[in-house]
Amino acid sequence: MTRQTITWLFTALLIIGLPGRAAAQLPDLGNPVDSVLSPAEERQIGAEVFERLRARGGVIEDPLLDAYLNDLGTRLMSSTTDTQFAPQMIIVDNPTINAFTVPGGYIAVFSGLMLAARNESELAGVIAHEIAHATQRHIAQMVAAQSGNSMTAVAGLIAGILLGAVDPQLGAAVATAGIAGAAQGAINYTRMHEREADRIAIDTLRRAEIDPRGMASFFETLQRRAGADPGRQFEFLRTHPMNSERISAIRDRLAGLPADRFGASDSESFRLARARLAALTGRTGLDLEEPEETYRQAVSAQRQGRHDEAIDKLRPLYETRPGNRWYALPLARALNDAGKTTEADEILDEMIALYPGDTTLLRVEIDWMLDRGDAQTAYEKARRAVESRPDDAEAVLTLSRAAGAADRPLEHHEQLGRYFLLKGNLVAAHQELETAYTFTADNPRAQARIDSTLQEIERRAGQKED
Repeated sequence: MTRQTITWLFTALLIIGLPGRAAAQLPDLGNPVDSVLSPAEERQIGAEVFERLRARGGVIEDPLLDAYLNDLGTRLMSSTTDTQFAPQMIIVDNPTINAFTVPGGYIAVFSGLMLAARNESELAGVIAHEIAHATQRHIAQMVAAQSGNSMTAVAGLIAGILLGAVDPQLGAAVATAGIAGAAQGAINYTRMHEREADRIAIDTLRRAEIDPRGMASFFETLQRRAGADPGRQFEFLRTHPMNSERISAIRDRLAGLPADRFGASDSESFRLARARLAALTGRTGLDLEEPEETYRQAVSAQRQGRHDEAIDKLRPLYETRPGNRWYALPLARALNDAGKTTEADEILDEMIALYPGDTTLLRVEIDWMLDRGDAQTAYEKARRAVESRPDDAEAVLTLSRAAGAADRPLEHHEQLGRYFLLKGNLVAAHQELETAYTFTADNPRAQARIDSTLQEIERRAGQKED
């Protein structure tokens, strides 16, 4: 079997492999969910859907926001008593108030929801709720409860929701083609899991020392704002059915807990993340307090190319909190873009000294080097970082970008393949490593290295070469 054929089969399996397993009616070897959709398959679906969403430009890519949201997700995941894994979180660039989990622990938070949350406990409540859906494998359970071609229907529903966040027409077409008659059953089954997710989320929030009352207040606010008119229902309420009985159950559970152990309701990081997101999406009218409103104005000015204005607003904030990344990095970036590279480098060097090994700072530093046309130095810096932490997926991705800019196609594709592999996306990893292999004609060591990795991917995917 040729490598090209294997790559084609990997892609085909992503589309038709799951229904095939359902039709085979595998015997129950323990958990009935695993006989239909294994954890590895869940991760593969989630990774592939998220990569497709990124490829369509529907994700807000910002180092500070990415770090904040994934740090919060990791904090919550580490506080659950169920099976733990590294959550993969993204911000979908869409004003809709929505969030949902894709199989494998991939969680999408819409910018509209993040801006609608009034404090960190409200945002954390939604994320904890989504993490509960992931740890309890609710989507896999919905799939297992269906029969016939329902796996195609559920997969179509998932794809339709995600792609519809970017392109409503495409999302509607995918969902309509895949959902068939199983949609109502899947939605009804989801309602059965909402109460379980609420209960687990409350316990998770308490262990993370975050006030769980924020989850209840956010749900109540959405229900009150939606009113009785179905046309005004928020998308979050469509995918997470809400009623007075469910909210009362949440309130009753909270009433039985000691109020002095509820934890924090807000944080400076959330307030600055919300202000930054508002600036990046052009959102106004959020009634921000100081210094968040000044920060929003500064980030907005920087985004619009008014670098001197951004510097004037950010410098006083940075001087009061010199170790704060929210202030330091935008100020350094504004200085860099204004041509004041020496001062910009000094600030970045100070931050690197304070936070050695920080991937966000590495990403920013490499970006600057590439912007200045120093691709070789960027490549060498990124390579040293990956050598010191080879399992850091974001550092590997940064090295891939630097290698591409430095005209090193072999390493660019090989490192991008390693990034996808670390993220659990076997299809994308296999494709990138296949591409890398085409650049190894005069490099037998690279051939052997990549060939070994490809065989490992094929083994993990249950594939065997002829």
